[in-house]
Amino acid sequence: MYLPFKFFKFIFCTLLLINLILCYDPPKRKFHNSIIIDNRLLIFNGDTNTTELFYLDLSKSFDNNNLAWSLIPEGSLPVYTERSTAVLSLDNSTIYLIGGYMRNNITFSYDYSNLVYSYDYRTSAWSTPKIDGGVVPPRQDMRGVIDNTGTIYIFGGFNEGSLFNDMNILQTDSKTWTTLSISKNLPIQCAGYTANILPNGNIVYIGGIEGVNVYTNVTLVNINQIKLFDTNKHEWSYMNATGEKIDSRQYFTSVLTPDGYIIIFGGTTYAATIAGLADVSPSLAMLDTNKNPFEWSIPSNSEVNSPPSIYGHSANLYNDYMIITFGFNLDTQLNSSQVYLYNIKSNNWVTTFSPPAISPPAKQTSKALAVGHILCNLIIKRKILNTLQMWLIVITIEHTGIFN
Repeated sequence: MYLPFKFFKFIFCTLLLINLILCYDPPKRKFHNSIIIDNRLLIFNGDTNTTELFYLDLSKSFDNNNLAWSLIPEGSLPVYTERSTAVLSLDNSTIYLIGGYMRNNITFSYDYSNLVYSYDYRTSAWSTPKIDGGVVPPRQDMRGVIDNTGTIYIFGGFNEGSLFNDMNILQTDSKTWTTLSISKNLPIQCAGYTANILPNGNIVYIGGIEGVNVYTNVTLVNINQIKLFDTNKHEWSYMNATGEKIDSRQYFTSVLTPDGYIIIFGGTTYAATIAGLADVSPSLAMLDTNKNPFEWSIPSNSEVNSPPSIYGHSANLYNDYMIITFGFNLDTQLNSSQVYLYNIKSNNWVTTFSPPAISPPAKQTSKALAVGHILCNLIIKRKILNTLQMWLIVITIEHTGIFN
């Protein structure tokens, strides 16, 4: 009995240590990236002097006011970056991080020597892929999307004050960068927009700012004037959306639902200084891409229990939930670490998240992990104050038969 007891004690303490390491309190931020892989919502970079990669476990239920973030210790980014774009490969194995304000993680100075990084989720390793073809230009405030051939499309953005209207593509199979040669129907230079690709291959660009230079003669894009890029023909076209009145905006988010609606949330007006930025109305709206022309609508309950006015956040769709993370709170004028949940089926803001199915733990190690997460939550709440108290819990668990 003694050896098995010691063995399980060793396993439990090891798992406990792992969970304590992965218990993470992330700094507040905006202009970050978020990607969902393998039931994990991964968050990284933003306007914070940290390079950590961390996640929220979407296989478990949670309350948005009681979050158990987990750190991936070996997943730290090779650079500090904000206002970049991140795109997930078709096989959900690789994140491509492109552009942004990049700073050396040792000297903190701006470093644009490498503008594309990739993260291998299976090995938890960042690398600098060798990119052939054209020169990758430094860009900020752009959005990338990937088509069903594995080609990433990145439109416009800005750098050193200048806005752009070129269309760049990264072919993920050959690691080739190309600036497409298009002269017909070119849009005005644009940044701070959202981008979603429809099943027919059309990319829908909404909102943002347009002009030549961010310091002079820049205006908000009329949110009813939709840009469409056909990835099959490499052609631009335009559509005037109809429906309810929606404020134009920048630094907002959008997700595409399975039934063809693009849900936008948050954002801000344009101003020469951050202090001059203002909120927009409504905070949430839906664009029906099944109709021709597209049509805006405002869900009747979308203002009930709505989050505060934020921008620079991120949004991801996971089953029935649009998950909003972090961002800048215009009411408090501070960065946020809050998570908000919008149920796209009931069109309501909710405070609790439930995965489609929760499997009960089947192994003893799963029990230990569950206990570890409980302890992690207790530490976050500062209910465990020292190592002695943790060992008292270990001793208690030893006598409860959790490993029997």
